[in-house]
Amino acid sequence: MDIDRLHNEVLRAFNDSCVVHTRQYGGRGFCPSADVYFEEDTREIVVRFELPGMTMDAIELLVDRREIVIRGERTFPAHGGRVYQQVEMDHGPFERRVRLLVDVDPEVTTATYAAGILEVRLTLTPQDEGVHKVEIQTRGGGA
Repeated sequence: MDIDRLHNEVLRAFNDSCVVHTRQYGGRGFCPSADVYFEEDTREIVVRFELPGMTMDAIELLVDRREIVIRGERTFPAHGGRVYQQVEMDHGPFERRVRLLVDVDPEVTTATYAAGILEVRLTLTPQDEGVHKVEIQTRGGGA
């Protein structure tokens, strides 16, 4: 084994053990990265997905009260006459689920796509604040 190859394998093993993976993905293929944050001034949850080189007709977006799902396929560019020396960009079908920690209203969701980023804005559902008193019913002769 030559020294450069051994060096690269050691570096790869070290990087794999030090990186915290947040994506649930177990193989090769395309899996978009995501950022999720709460925006205080708009009071919205914002989810941003990296989808470079994709068209919107290749992506499906689904929103539930506590989950957002994108799925689609990033196709490999088919060009005749090319002989690739190296292919590092991932391609293929994908599905990415992001669980949310709060309830959102799927009916008020907006999504925009620009410069390879899909931004989804989700409105929080109004929460009923306060404690509700519940009257206890008695059965029979108890007081």
